[in-house]
Amino acid sequence: MKRGSIALVLTVVFAGLCCGPAHAFQQPLLNFGLTDVLDGAVPGPGTYFFEYIQIYQSDEFKDRDGNDIPGNPRAAFVLSMNQLAHVSKTMFLGGNLGIDFLQPIGQLNGSGTLGPGGPPVTANPGPLGDLIVGPFVQWFPHKLLDRPFLHRLELDVILPTGQFDKKYVLNPGANIYTIEPYYSFTWFLTPRFSTSWRLHYTYNTKNDDTKIQPGQLFHANYSFEYEVVKDLRLAATGYYIHQLTEDEFDGVKGSGTKEKAFAIGPAVHWITKNGFVFDLKTQFESSVENRPQGNRTTFRMVYKF
Repeated sequence: MKRGSIALVLTVVFAGLCCGPAHAFQQPLLNFGLTDVLDGAVPGPGTYFFEYIQIYQSDEFKDRDGNDIPGNPRAAFVLSMNQLAHVSKTMFLGGNLGIDFLQPIGQLNGSGTLGPGGPPVTANPGPLGDLIVGPFVQWFPHKLLDRPFLHRLELDVILPTGQFDKKYVLNPGANIYTIEPYYSFTWFLTPRFSTSWRLHYTYNTKNDDTKIQPGQLFHANYSFEYEVVKDLRLAATGYYIHQLTEDEFDGVKGSGTKEKAFAIGPAVHWITKNGFVFDLKTQFESSVENRPQGNRTTFRMVYKF
């Protein structure tokens, strides 16, 4: 692979929505669309720094049937995700061992109420999110149906180190442990056309302050990429969220708390001559249930030491 065709090794938890047992919105925001273009295509062993700036805006919250929740609830955040990843030369099962460290920092905002007479959408002013640590195995190019194929398997652990207070609806920390294995790949179907996918399974522990345990979750990021000129790609990217089990409150399973969403949008990905990687994308959500519906714009920069 060319230097700079860099994948992301990332899972982010930010802005957990903790509204009490009468509401859903318990699932923290994980890696929803942060990583997509050439996600599996790490160019080789080394140490990488990734910087993401993401802006999310939502003017509506959806209920279990996908209808608007009255009260004009709104949520927004600006996120800076700082990631350090090392891909070693140590081999395991034919791939290279590596490890990730990620620290989110950001600013949350909320307004309106969750239904008539419901709680106001308040935001914790603290900026510090939860630390993420993830060992992984990265497999470099081999062939699938005679076309180049790169992939990675990672086990992320999200630690409750961020700022959390149950009096707020929006918090930068989730106050839970999250275990999230994922599988990511990039497949070059032609010399210019490729597709990248990341498939996550999420398990959350109970929040001791709220007594709520968010349900288990499947979510996936996807990208269809085309190199229009050398090292410049245009892409259609997005993500899908599907909660598999109901949230639990103090050990009792809820009903109608599962979250769903689908998003799609355009992206541009550029690798400079000196190996820096930049990309920019906007993704628009639809088919949302039990969570905010909005759009997110993400800028990414990657540097190899």
